[in-house]
Amino acid sequence: MRRSSWSLAALSLTAVLLVTGCTYSVAAGDPRPNIDLPESQASLALEMDPSVRDVFHVPSRSGVAPTNVEAWRTTLERGFKNGFRSAFKTDGGKDLVLHIVEAELELVPAEVQDNGGVVATEAQVRYKARLVDAQGNVVRRSTGTVASKRSTSRTTETTLIAESAVETMYEKIAQDIFSNATASDLVP
Repeated sequence: MRRSSWSLAALSLTAVLLVTGCTYSVAAGDPRPNIDLPESQASLALEMDPSVRDVFHVPSRSGVAPTNVEAWRTTLERGFKNGFRSAFKTDGGKDLVLHIVEAELELVPAEVQDNGGVVATEAQVRYKARLVDAQGNVVRRSTGTVASKRSTSRTTETTLIAESAVETMYEKIAQDIFSNATASDLVP
């Protein structure tokens, strides 16, 4: 087969797997957000609301197979450290706390065939985050639904697109919370 025939066969197989009850699986990831903030002497900790589940099941929606998610909190923690440790002390103090109130992962169609079959998916994260000072005051907020930077037609790449969506989430949080402000503006 020529290369284009292989691609068509792979897309067809993905569509068949989705229709026949294949389940996606997301494991612990290691997101690497692209964040460039000025270095600060302040510490920044991560706290997650108990409603941010570590292991959960996302039912089939919009033609995308169901998804089993494991170690979601680990993925979020790794993304936080990888994104913010170059600018803040992230192993200890709590001058500032990034409180993740919500972080819901979902796979959604990225490409659909003429017959309505999903052939590629992307990951989306709906989130709410608050920056809290040492006294417990909310200083800034960031909310939104962000998407992975790419999509996939391979079930083996589901963790990679989930990582990508977490990268996008932390990049948006950094922009929303820290653009036009330095840590000294935020720490009393």
